[in-house]
Amino acid sequence: MKKIDNFLKAVIRLNEAITVYNENPNDTIIRDGVIWRFKSTFELSWNAIEEYLIDQGMKKELQFPKQVLKTAYESYVISDEKIWFEMVDARNATSHIYDDKAARQIAENICSRFIVQLMALS
Repeated sequence: MKKIDNFLKAVIRLNEAITVYNENPNDTIIRDGVIWRFKSTFELSWNAIEEYLIDQGMKKELQFPKQVLKTAYESYVISDEKIWFEMVDARNATSHIYDDKAARQIAENICSRFIVQLMALS
């Protein structure tokens, strides 16, 4: 259950970063911190889901985030497969963000949509 515990701590830290960012929406350093914490939290989320599914008797054959999330949706662990797949895409895009507009949009999604899903899982 170590992955689950780490995920729960990461959600709290991401939420802290979001609070500070909402108070300072033009601060690119804080925005980048939110994005970085999201990346870490998201990684921990799908790993925690995988750990939970295995603990519930699922075979350890899932290797990739979208496989884990699809199974989680089918097992009623998550309720909105589409937004979780959007989180995968956002996580992947954060490795290649050189555009302030794109970074701002991802940060906005993290603060308004993604955190809701991550907190619902916690």
